[in-house]
Amino acid sequence: FAGGVPGVLHGTMTYLLQDRHGQINSTHSVSAGLDYPAVGPEHAMHHDSGRIQYTSATDQEALEAFDLLSQEEGIIPALESAHAVAEVIKRAPKMKKNQILIMNLSGRGDKDVNQIAQMRGIQL
Repeated sequence: FAGGVPGVLHGTMTYLLQDRHGQINSTHSVSAGLDYPAVGPEHAMHHDSGRIQYTSATDQEALEAFDLLSQEEGIIPALESAHAVAEVIKRAPKMKKNQILIMNLSGRGDKDVNQIAQMRGIQL
Protein backbone atom coordinates (compact mmCIF):
# COMPACT_ATOMS: atom_id res chain seq x y z
CA PHE A 1 0.00 0.00 0.00
CA ALA A 2 3.01 2.30 0.20
CA GLY A 3 2.20 4.82 -2.51
CA GLY A 4 -0.83 2.89 -3.75
CA VAL A 5 -4.04 4.65 -4.76
CA PRO A 6 -7.38 3.18 -5.85
CA GLY A 7 -7.55 2.17 -9.50
CA VAL A 8 -8.44 -0.66 -11.87
CA LEU A 9 -5.98 -3.25 -13.17
CA HIS A 10 -6.95 -6.46 -14.97
CA GLY A 11 -10.61 -5.66 -14.29
CA THR A 12 -10.17 -5.40 -10.54
CA MET A 13 -10.62 -2.28 -8.41
CA THR A 14 -7.81 -2.23 -5.87
CA TYR A 15 -4.79 -0.20 -4.75
CA LEU A 16 -2.27 0.41 -7.53
CA LEU A 17 1.07 2.04 -8.06
CA GLN A 18 0.12 4.46 -10.82
CA ASP A 19 0.84 7.96 -12.03
CA ARG A 20 -1.62 10.87 -12.03
CA HIS A 21 -2.88 9.78 -15.46
CA GLY A 22 -3.70 6.26 -14.25
CA GLN A 23 -0.73 4.66 -16.01
CA ILE A 24 0.89 1.82 -14.08
CA ASN A 25 4.27 2.64 -12.54
CA SER A 26 7.12 0.18 -12.88
CA THR A 27 7.99 -1.72 -9.73
CA HIS A 28 11.06 -3.36 -8.27
CA SER A 29 11.62 -5.80 -5.46
CA VAL A 30 14.41 -8.22 -4.74
CA SER A 31 11.54 -10.68 -4.41
CA ALA A 32 9.88 -11.55 -7.71
CA GLY A 33 6.68 -12.43 -5.85
CA LEU A 34 6.35 -8.85 -4.60
CA ASP A 35 7.26 -7.14 -7.87
CA TYR A 36 3.68 -6.29 -8.92
CA PRO A 37 1.97 -2.87 -9.09
CA ALA A 38 -1.21 -3.86 -7.22
CA VAL A 39 -2.61 -5.75 -4.25
CA GLY A 40 -5.44 -8.26 -4.38
CA PRO A 41 -8.96 -6.98 -3.73
CA GLU A 42 -9.21 -8.93 -0.48
CA HIS A 43 -6.17 -7.09 0.86
CA ALA A 44 -7.68 -3.77 -0.25
CA MET A 45 -10.92 -4.62 1.58
CA HIS A 46 -9.12 -5.54 4.82
CA HIS A 47 -7.00 -2.39 4.56
CA ASP A 48 -10.07 -0.19 4.09
CA SER A 49 -11.89 -1.85 7.01
CA GLY A 50 -8.96 -1.13 9.32
CA ARG A 51 -8.62 -4.81 10.27
CA ILE A 52 -5.11 -5.08 8.89
CA GLN A 53 -2.18 -2.72 8.75
CA TYR A 54 0.19 -3.27 5.84
CA THR A 55 3.79 -2.14 5.91
CA SER A 56 6.76 -2.37 3.59
CA ALA A 57 10.43 -3.26 3.83
CA THR A 58 13.34 -2.30 1.63
CA ASP A 59 15.36 -4.88 -0.27
CA GLN A 60 18.22 -4.34 2.18
CA GLU A 61 15.96 -4.87 5.21
CA ALA A 62 14.59 -8.07 3.67
CA LEU A 63 18.08 -9.40 2.97
CA GLU A 64 19.20 -8.61 6.53
CA ALA A 65 16.11 -10.38 7.87
CA PHE A 66 16.82 -13.35 5.57
CA ASP A 67 20.33 -13.58 7.04
CA LEU A 68 19.19 -13.20 10.64
CA LEU A 69 16.49 -15.87 10.52
CA SER A 70 18.79 -18.24 8.61
CA GLN A 71 21.67 -17.81 11.06
CA GLU A 72 19.74 -17.64 14.34
CA GLU A 73 16.99 -20.20 13.73
CA GLY A 74 18.23 -22.28 10.80
CA ILE A 75 15.11 -21.31 8.84
CA ILE A 76 15.72 -20.08 5.30
CA PRO A 77 12.74 -17.84 4.50
CA ALA A 78 11.58 -17.04 1.00
CA LEU A 79 12.45 -13.47 0.06
CA GLU A 80 8.74 -12.64 0.15
CA SER A 81 8.54 -13.85 3.75
CA ALA A 82 11.82 -12.12 4.62
CA HIS A 83 9.99 -8.81 4.15
CA ALA A 84 7.62 -9.86 6.95
CA VAL A 85 10.56 -10.93 9.11
CA ALA A 86 12.01 -7.44 8.63
CA GLU A 87 8.81 -5.93 10.05
CA VAL A 88 8.95 -8.30 13.03
CA ILE A 89 12.51 -7.15 13.70
CA LYS A 90 11.27 -3.54 13.73
CA ARG A 91 8.19 -4.14 15.91
CA ALA A 92 9.30 -6.74 18.46
CA PRO A 93 11.61 -4.47 20.49
CA LYS A 94 8.75 -1.98 20.97
CA MET A 95 6.29 -4.57 22.26
CA LYS A 96 5.32 -5.39 25.83
CA LYS A 97 6.20 -8.84 27.14
CA ASN A 98 2.54 -9.90 27.25
CA GLN A 99 1.88 -8.93 23.62
CA ILE A 100 1.84 -11.54 20.87
CA LEU A 101 3.12 -11.04 17.34
CA ILE A 102 2.13 -13.51 14.63
CA MET A 103 3.95 -13.78 11.32
CA ASN A 104 3.38 -16.23 8.50
CA LEU A 105 6.35 -17.77 6.72
CA SER A 106 4.73 -18.64 3.44
CA GLY A 107 7.57 -19.94 1.35
CA ARG A 108 10.88 -21.76 1.23
CA GLY A 109 14.02 -19.72 0.78
CA ASP A 110 16.08 -22.45 -0.83
CA LYS A 111 14.63 -21.27 -4.15
CA ASP A 112 16.21 -17.84 -3.53
CA VAL A 113 19.69 -18.88 -2.38
CA ASN A 114 21.24 -18.73 -5.86
CA GLN A 115 19.78 -15.27 -6.49
CA ILE A 116 21.07 -13.95 -3.17
CA ALA A 117 24.51 -15.45 -3.75
CA GLN A 118 24.65 -13.85 -7.20
CA MET A 119 23.64 -10.45 -5.75
CA ARG A 120 26.48 -10.74 -3.25
CA GLY A 121 29.04 -11.84 -5.81
CA ILE A 122 29.28 -15.34 -4.38
CA GLN A 123 29.76 -18.16 -6.85
CA LEU A 124 28.09 -21.42 -5.82
